[in-house]
Amino acid sequence: MNPVLLSAQRLSFAALVALIRAMPNPRALRYLCLLMAASMRPFGASWRRLVQRNLRLVYGDTLPAPQQRAIARGVFEHSARGFAELFWLPQEHGMTVADWCDVEGLEHIDAALAAGKGVLLATAHIGGWTLLPRYLQERGQNTGSLLRLPSNPVASAGEAQACERMGLTFYNTPLSREHAHACLRLLRNNGVLFIVADRRSADVKVDFLGQPAWCATGTASLHLRTGAAIVPAYARREGDRHRLVFEPALQVAASGDRKADERAITAELHRIFGTWVRRHPEQWMWNHNRWRPRRSEMREHGNEHRQ
Repeated sequence: MNPVLLSAQRLSFAALVALIRAMPNPRALRYLCLLMAASMRPFGASWRRLVQRNLRLVYGDTLPAPQQRAIARGVFEHSARGFAELFWLPQEHGMTVADWCDVEGLEHIDAALAAGKGVLLATAHIGGWTLLPRYLQERGQNTGSLLRLPSNPVASAGEAQACERMGLTFYNTPLSREHAHACLRLLRNNGVLFIVADRRSADVKVDFLGQPAWCATGTASLHLRTGAAIVPAYARREGDRHRLVFEPALQVAASGDRKADERAITAELHRIFGTWVRRHPEQWMWNHNRWRPRRSEMREHGNEHRQ
């Protein structure tokens, strides 16, 4: 990257983070995020096109135009708030993460931990998902998080520093050998490994929101290898606050066919994720090219058209 451009990005990024951290309470933070979202929208034509394409794919013609526009606006707000929440620490303003959240289903985490094999906390990019591991860490749980840092070097360094400031242990994906072993140690020590599991990956194709989608099997693979319970959880935004919802652990009946079991677990997780997205569509990342086919499929499709 051009050194001048890189320096300008660092200065802009630092100024925005300083402004976020200066917000005195969650309400002020939300208003700032609404301003950020409004400033992003005039430059977000490609996002809007992708949101509209994904909504047509999932809902067809059944979604009224006003609701489509509301979801598109929600995507910008969701993105702005997700970014800001990484850098706003309640502890710097006389609060805790627990003060910021209402929580349901903690008994499911406790029951899963009682088995002694660790917990795979599986979530989707919905609402304030970054608060899930922060809440559990504040509660005293031994946690680690699988995160994919941005490709932009300024944003990547900034988000890594934010995780360090929060005291979060995180492992950037794709995992190095060292980090893979660290995840296994965490589970063997009955810790909680947080995984955002709805991201596109070329592992296996299963149904997601009524459409075939390439999905990651990492959560399923770790469960089959370690016996760690898979606990689905999500964080939805409610005004200035968040509601963290922990659901019962998946009941997995292994067949002995590892590939089939990975597919079945991954399909069940995406069925659960789909129910969350349909309940709160404005809080999910419709601006992600989630149903993009693999390159080999695009080549095969092109060959079929030429024949």
